[in-house]
Amino acid sequence: MNTKRVVIVGGGFAGLSAAYELKKRGITPLLLEAQERVGGRGKGERLDGFSLDMGAFVFTSTYDTAFRMCEELGLPLVPSTMKFGHHRSGRWVTTTPDQSLWNFVRHLRTAFTMGFLSPAGMRSSFKVMRQIHRQSAYMSFAGDSPLAEIDDDESFGDYLERLGVPENLQVTLKGPLDMILGDPVPAGQALMRAYIGETMLHSGRVSMPEQGIGSLSEALATACSDAIRVSTPVRRIVVTDGTATGVVVDGETIEADAVICAVPGTKVPDLIPELPEETRHALSTVSYSTGCRVVIGLDNSPLPPGWHGALYPEDDDTPLLLNRTAYLPACAPPGKYILDLLIGRDRAMELIPLDDDEIKREMLGAARRKAPPGSALPGDDEGLFYRVYRWEEALCMGTPGMLAAVAKIPGQLAGRIDNLVLAGDYMRVPSVNGALSSGYSAAIEVADLLASRTN
Repeated sequence: MNTKRVVIVGGGFAGLSAAYELKKRGITPLLLEAQERVGGRGKGERLDGFSLDMGAFVFTSTYDTAFRMCEELGLPLVPSTMKFGHHRSGRWVTTTPDQSLWNFVRHLRTAFTMGFLSPAGMRSSFKVMRQIHRQSAYMSFAGDSPLAEIDDDESFGDYLERLGVPENLQVTLKGPLDMILGDPVPAGQALMRAYIGETMLHSGRVSMPEQGIGSLSEALATACSDAIRVSTPVRRIVVTDGTATGVVVDGETIEADAVICAVPGTKVPDLIPELPEETRHALSTVSYSTGCRVVIGLDNSPLPPGWHGALYPEDDDTPLLLNRTAYLPACAPPGKYILDLLIGRDRAMELIPLDDDEIKREMLGAARRKAPPGSALPGDDEGLFYRVYRWEEALCMGTPGMLAAVAKIPGQLAGRIDNLVLAGDYMRVPSVNGALSSGYSAAIEVADLLASRTN
C-alpha cells in the first residue's frame, strides 16, 4: 500500500487525524497545508513558559476520539467542573453545573434571576429538560453520534418560541451559546440542544490536555511530520472521468490515488468543480461563526476565587472571560496566570479589522466596565504579554437541517467520485471531536479502498 499516494488537503484537526491514522496503517500520505503551520482552529502557541490556545479550548464529556488520541499520544487530561459568574439584571450570580436538589436549593436566588422559577419558566424549562433526557441517546458529540437523525428545518429560536420559553429564560439558555458560538437563534435546534444537553446530562464536566488543546495538534503534527508540507495552498482537486487523480498547487500538479479533502465546508465547492449538485446543496447549509480572542499573561489571578469564567449574556459588546489557569494550571509558570477574552457575533466582525492593541483595549475596556466583584482585571498597558487571534470562520454553526443534509454526502459521492472523501467538523457533530472523528473515518475508508485495489 505504500506505493499508493494519498493526498490530504488541509492540516486542521480533520487532516491531521486522517494523516495520523493512515500512518498507523502503514500508509504515509502527503498532507498539504496552505498556512505556515498546521493545526487550523486547534493551533496553540508557547511563549515564555506559557501554553496558549489560539482557537478551541475545551473537550466535553463525549469527545471519544479526542480522548483516545490524547491517550495514544501521551497527553494527560485534566478533568474540571466549571463555575461561572453571570452578569444578569445589573448584578452577578454564580452557577455550578451540579444538578442535585441540594445545589438547586443553594442557588434559588440564581434560579430566580435566570428565569427558572416563574410559572412560565418552570413549565418551559421542564419541557426542554424532559425532551433532552428523552433524547439523551442523540445528545452527544461522540464520533458515532446519531444527532443528525433528529435534525430538521426548525431553528433554535423557533424551537424556544414553540415551547413557550419566556424571554428571561431564553437569555439563560442562549447566553453561553451566544458568547462562544455566535447567535444561536437561526442555527438548527438539534445542534444547539446538543450543547445544552452536554452540560445537563454530564453535570458540566469537561476535560482538557494539561497544556491545552494546542498540545494535541502539536503532538499530531510531530507524529506526522514526514507527511506534512506547509505553505502549499491547493488550488483545485482534479477529477477525471469520475476519479480524483490529483491536486493542483502553485507550479505543479501532484498525482494521487485517493484524496481526502479536509478544509472547511464552505471552501470545498471551489476546490472541486465536479461535485454532484446535491452535494453542493448540502454544503451550502454549512456556515461558521466569527470570533476574536485576546490572551493576556498576568502576575495575579484575574477573576474571583473559584471562578473559571464570567459571562455577559445580556450584552453583545462584553467578551466572555476565562481564567485559564484556574482549570489548567500547567499552562502557566508557577505564580502566573492567563486571562482569555473571547467574543463572537457582529462585535467580532467589527473588531477583526482593527490592530491588535486596539482590539485588546476595546475588549478589556468592555470587561472592566462590568468587572466581577473581587476581580483584578488588568489595565490597557498591564500584563506580561498579550496575543490577539482572529477567526473569520471560527465554530461551525450551520443552518437548520445541516446535519441531516451533510450525512447524505458519502452516499452522494459513492459511485461518482469513489476515491474522494470529505472530512471536517461539519461532517460529524461540529466540534473538535467531530473533526478528529471525521478524519479518522476518512482514513479508514481510504485505507480500505487502497487495500481492495491492491488485492
